[in-house]
Formats: sequence, structure tokens, C-alpha cells
Amino acid sequence: MNRILIFVFITLVSLTSLSVSAVDVVLTMDRSLSMKGNDPDRESIKGAELFTELLDSNDQLALTTFAQSSECLLPLTPLTVPNTRQQLSSSLEALQMSGIRTNFESALRVAYQMYQDQSPQTTPKQRVMVLFSDGQLNLGSEEANQAAQQAIFNEVVPKFQSAGIRILGVAFSPEADLNFLSQIADATGGLAFRAEKPSDIYDAFVRLFEQTDQSLSAPIVNNEVKVDAKVDALKLLVKRDANNGLVELTNPSGHRFGAADKELGVEWKRTPYFDHVTIQKPEIGTWKVKTDNDNKRAYIDSDLDLQIKLPTLARFSDEVIIAAKLTYHGLPINPEVIKNISFSAIVFDNTETIIQQLDLKPSSVDLLAQDQRGILKAPHPGAFEVQVIANGSDFQRQKTRFITLIDANHAHFAVPPPAMNGYTSEPAVIETPPTLDPITEQATKRSALLVLALTNLVIFSIIGIVAGIWWWRKHRQVKVDDNFNDL
Repeated sequence: MNRILIFVFITLVSLTSLSVSAVDVVLTMDRSLSMKGNDPDRESIKGAELFTELLDSNDQLALTTFAQSSECLLPLTPLTVPNTRQQLSSSLEALQMSGIRTNFESALRVAYQMYQDQSPQTTPKQRVMVLFSDGQLNLGSEEANQAAQQAIFNEVVPKFQSAGIRILGVAFSPEADLNFLSQIADATGGLAFRAEKPSDIYDAFVRLFEQTDQSLSAPIVNNEVKVDAKVDALKLLVKRDANNGLVELTNPSGHRFGAADKELGVEWKRTPYFDHVTIQKPEIGTWKVKTDNDNKRAYIDSDLDLQIKLPTLARFSDEVIIAAKLTYHGLPINPEVIKNISFSAIVFDNTETIIQQLDLKPSSVDLLAQDQRGILKAPHPGAFEVQVIANGSDFQRQKTRFITLIDANHAHFAVPPPAMNGYTSEPAVIETPPTLDPITEQATKRSALLVLALTNLVIFSIIGIVAGIWWWRKHRQVKVDDNFNDL
């Protein structure tokens, strides 16, 4: 019986440990008066619009603003709801940069409440707060500032930690308090960085998007990106130089076109600094991207997906595992089918310097995982970017994850819950039960027998369900392997 229960538990864990695909984002924008002087052309608004444009249709988005106090302009809303992006864009365009003070405590509390106001989620989701500010905590007096700091780190940040909400911050302008934002972000497994001038804002929001949505991507090598038969959409994000240079694409058949051309299945959007091109059902083969700037990215939609398991926050002393696996229509691919596919990981520090390259190999411990694993070895605490690549004979899949390693003595460090860190969890505290009087004890025994009977009924029901799922998945796996072999 114990073996059956162990089998049931392991099977249920394997069925429910799917990767988190959708993201709930609360975008929080500073509307203090200083923003008008630091960002006269409102590049922050345009950058935020680009950020929302890049998010996936499965994501949810909310918009809040703050100065002396914070307010919600748009609650968490699925991007599948018609006109959500247009509504958010209108709210951003109408935003008046006229507030006084900079109250980060209010901004954090209102953003946190956005998640609490949601209905319980049946599907696991990532939750990310994006905080954009050009200032420092300023409530009018040093006493008020210190009280707000204590409340943030003693009350508010622990709520974000326990809920698994990452904070990503952009300190815009040299006057912004990057150290303060970094402390908040680090404690939640997020990251904060600086955008020195308005022209840096677009790059900042692209960086925010890549840490938020963590999309499937394909490498662009020598201005070329390869598209295989399992790619449903190719999305190119190409930066333009200051001279507003044109971007030109060439498909595998040799046909060249640009933003002014009306191509079937191609949506081309131009922003002040980027071209965002979406190509539905792209032609199989090599696409060429001609531009005057090397800053370009290729994202893809595909049922042949690369799933990554990596904590966003961990102690520097922890053994951190990088795990990856290919799936097709959400199901793992038979190891025999992918034995000729190589998996690797490259780890970068915050200066974009490579600190580790490793091959990922099949797990010798967890035989049910069907994934490839390696151990992250960082030379010091800090924020790191982990790029994972799966290389096949005629395809490549790539994803990027971000992790913050913190010294255990960090002032605001707390071990995140299992849903957030993926691999480690704190041991449960076992308390000695109180002594019961005879009447209560007899009633408790009757209740225990009833619970035991109900538990056995549930267990046998679960066994039946698991057996059915196992049979269904076994037969569906044959279809998956057959379809994958068509690549």
C-alpha cells in the first residue's frame, strides 16, 4: 500500500509541475513632477507601451501610478480582453507628471493589493511588479522616510516574498535611488538597473520584458535566423540607430520587404527606437535581417517548446540546479527520440560577462523528470542571467532565465516558498500535540476513523484517475513522438 501511495504522490507531482507560462504584471509608473524635467518627450510612456505590446496574449496586466500616494488606473486584466492594450495606452498618454513626493511604500502596497483582489488561480502563474521611478523615497522629512523604509522592509517586502511576487525596478536618471530599488528587488528574486537618459528607456523596457515574459527565442547569427517546420510565428524586435535607418527582411525564397510593404501575414509596427515585426506561419528556412544596428532579437511561437526550471531567488550557498526539457504540445518527448539533441547553458553576470558554460545531462536521480540538468556555479552573490539552448540537427530553441543569489546574512533575505524557488524548501516545524481529555479523545478517535475512511476512498479514486491518465498519456506519447519525428 505504501508503494502505491508513493507512486500516486510522485505521479501527481509530475503532472502538476508544468512550467509557468502566463504572467500577471503590475506596471507601476512614477508620476512625480521631476519626471517632466527628466523625460520631456515622455519616452517612459512610449517605452511602457512597447513593453505592453511585447507581452503575450495569455498574460494579465495592471497599471498603477504613484507620487505622494498611489492609485490604480487599470486592474489586472487579461490581454485577451478586447481593447486592453488600447485602454492602457490611453491611460499612459493621459498621465500627468505633476505629483509631489515619492512614496514607494504606497506604490508597493497598492501593487500588492492588485494580486490580492484576484480570484484564486487554478493555473500557476508568474507574478511580477515592474517599478519605474526617477526619484528617491521622499515623504517630506527624514523621520517619515525612515518610518517608510522600515515598513517596506519589515512588512511589505515579506508579503511579496511569501506570495512569490518578483519586483523588477528601473532607476531612471542619475538622481534615482538604484541602491534602494536593488534592495527591494533582490529580496524578491528580481533585479533593478539604471536607465541614465531617455534614449536608454526603450532598452530598459525590452530588458524588463525579457525578465518578465521569458519567451522562447531563436538566435540571430550573422544577421540570419533559421525557422523550422514547428515555428508558428516569428517575432523580430530590431533597434534602429539615431539616423532612423530602415530595416529590411529577406525571406528564404529571396523576397525582400520593409515596413512600407503590405505583406500577407506580416504585422509591422514602428516605434521611435524599435521595429517590432510579427510574421505568422513564416516560411521554413533562413530569414535575413538587414539593419544598421546589431541590437536585434528573434522570438518564436512554437508547440516544440523548451521548458526551464530554475529558482529566481536562492542563497549563494545553495546547490542551484538548472533543469531543461523539450516538450511538444506540452508533453515531454521520448528520450530515445531526442538523444541526438544537445542541451547547454551559459551564465552571465550583470556586466554581460560569461562566468560559466555547461552541458546539461539527463538526471541520474529523478528518472520521472525526463529533463537535462546541470549545477550553477557562480563566483559570488548577485544577479545572473542563464541562457539555456537546445540544439537539434535542424532546429534550435533558446530561453533565458534570471536568478538572484543572496548571501544568507542579507538584511532582507527570506527563503521563498517552494512555488517560487522550485527546488528547495524549509523543513516543516513539528509541534507536540496537546493532551486531550477522555471525552474529547473519544470524539477525536471517531472523527479520525471517519477521516481515514474518506481518505481511503479518495486514495482509491486518485489511483483510478492516475491509471486513466497514465493510459491516456502513454497512447498520446506515441502520437507526440510520431509528430516530432516529422521535423
